[in-house]
Amino acid sequence: MGQARNICLVGHSGCGKTALAAALMKRAGIKEQPALDASQEEKERGCTIDLGLGTYFANDLTVTLLDTPGGDEFVEEMYKGVAVADLTLIVLGADRGVEVVTERAWDITGNVKRPTAVLINQMDKENAKFDEVLASLREHFDGKFVPLQLPIREGNNFVGLVDLVTSKAVYFADKGKTEIPEDLALACEAARAGLLEEVSTYDDELMMKFLEDEEITTAEAAKALTGAVASGDVVPVLCASATEGKGLDQLMDAFGALAATHGDGAAPCRAVVFSLSNDPYLGRLSYVRVLDGTLQEGKSLVEVGTGHKMDIRDLYAFEGTTQKRVSQAEPGHIVAIGKAEDLRVGMTIATDQTVEAYAMPEFPKPVYSQAIEPKSQSDVEKMSEALREISTTKVTLKVDRDPVTKEMLIHGMGDIHISVFLERLKNRYNVSLETHRPTIPYKETIRKKAEAKYRHKKQTGGRGQFGEVVLRLEPHSGEGGYQFLDEIKGASIPGQYIPGVEKGVLEAMEEGNLAKYPVTNVSVAVFDGSFHPVDSSELAFKLAARHAFRDAFDQAQPVLLEPVMSVAVKTPEEFTGDIISDVNGRRGRILGMEPTGKTTVIRAEVPLSEMQSYALDLKSRTQGRATFQMEPAGYQPVPGNLQDRIIAQAQQDEE
Repeated sequence: MGQARNICLVGHSGCGKTALAAALMKRAGIKEQPALDASQEEKERGCTIDLGLGTYFANDLTVTLLDTPGGDEFVEEMYKGVAVADLTLIVLGADRGVEVVTERAWDITGNVKRPTAVLINQMDKENAKFDEVLASLREHFDGKFVPLQLPIREGNNFVGLVDLVTSKAVYFADKGKTEIPEDLALACEAARAGLLEEVSTYDDELMMKFLEDEEITTAEAAKALTGAVASGDVVPVLCASATEGKGLDQLMDAFGALAATHGDGAAPCRAVVFSLSNDPYLGRLSYVRVLDGTLQEGKSLVEVGTGHKMDIRDLYAFEGTTQKRVSQAEPGHIVAIGKAEDLRVGMTIATDQTVEAYAMPEFPKPVYSQAIEPKSQSDVEKMSEALREISTTKVTLKVDRDPVTKEMLIHGMGDIHISVFLERLKNRYNVSLETHRPTIPYKETIRKKAEAKYRHKKQTGGRGQFGEVVLRLEPHSGEGGYQFLDEIKGASIPGQYIPGVEKGVLEAMEEGNLAKYPVTNVSVAVFDGSFHPVDSSELAFKLAARHAFRDAFDQAQPVLLEPVMSVAVKTPEEFTGDIISDVNGRRGRILGMEPTGKTTVIRAEVPLSEMQSYALDLKSRTQGRATFQMEPAGYQPVPGNLQDRIIAQAQQDEE
């Protein structure tokens, strides 16, 4: 299979990533039209949704392009691709500059010193402005953006480029012409000097040559550049027009020169799973990058850490975007494993479970939820399996049932994210679901101690029912939210009936008296009662305890509790004041702020009821430039005016 290079294309929607990937494969001789946006949802929406893979062979290299979505709600695919890329190429439109997803891409690539390059694409556009886009990069980010090329334009036409490493011009229509235009000579001289100054800092001999004005050869500059890019310290900037096929040969050369594949072919096999998909013909496919050794069909590997064994049955490489069966894959290569249901994203598989696991980046967690219900009985029967198949392939898409409200919930990165996958359920599995805002899982508790006695007595002929209990309820802050104490002294209630008392208490706690939400944070003690030698039973004591609990609960100053979320908002500095004001308006409590470069992380605790539409509201408020994560932080009492409203609504819903 030869040496491999894996290039991840990232950038904002509309910058031309998918067109670029298709153009590169075509230039490399792939005859079939690449099907990167192959799903029905991608075709209907005209944008990338899933991570696309395409491979071509050129310059003695097998190059796999990882095409990621440009929509910010599908950022998971960017995390997957960047994690296994030898080089991440941030693509920008020459007439647009830095955009929202450009910022997200930089956060997970150049900002953490992953090997990164920039392509200013769409240089054929009339209002293409290479210098302004470069200035935009330097203004927004702290990286060392070093041009390797400068575009040559005649009027509004992109006719060539200057290679600053070789100090030669390339004209797309005249391959023999290499003279640098006079009007670019000074700019090229200054840019090349800047390039050599940056790369020479990574080589002591080159630094001495540069300081003493000695000539630095093309080979020396290229070698130093490769090391500087590998360290993540220098971000080279190139230019091209994918739609006109201009600058692609130079870009393909750069992939070989700037990116380096790591891996030991003689070592035992080790690979990482970075993406999953459900192919309509091949079933579940697990995409892996081979890290060390040789991945072979027909062999068995184990999950690193657990030792769980799995067989490697079907192995597929790519030619363009078409899968082809192969018998093995070497270090650096990306292939798909078929019929391996046990594999999941982030798993490292190897011949030895004790080897080092591959470090995948931490994926963002879902921040937007909807309750889902099947539209018909036929949808009920197919829903569970369809949801399982869809959600197991996506890290940022979760499906679960709320233990309090019993609603089935789907969690994602926003309304578009969730709607796309509901469309996929309909298209692939013929399952139609309705959505609505989830019910808040309130709980109920008490604020003071109270006691109550209840006698359950029933005589209907024959053996009757009798059980009397006296309960004491107190607020409880221990683990589990509940404590049951048997404080019976003597024989007022025989021991065999105590389990019945606790069962009655637990049943009563399932629905509180305020609004029928579960009761929590309560300590319950049974300390007195009476029994009948004939009529008493566990059932009688269970019924007595249930009523006694409810009576005591009413006397113990019951209160509603609402879930509170721990929220971290990452925002450009200019939105900080607006976001803090908005959080305060959501009954939030600001815990602190952490400036990080040109952004600020605002930490707060906010009631869940105020966060249900926050993913949409924050995007609108900051033009999509701020992001947030949240996780449960506990429960707190609901303010009195809101509690009355919630109780009234619950009573109305019951009626």
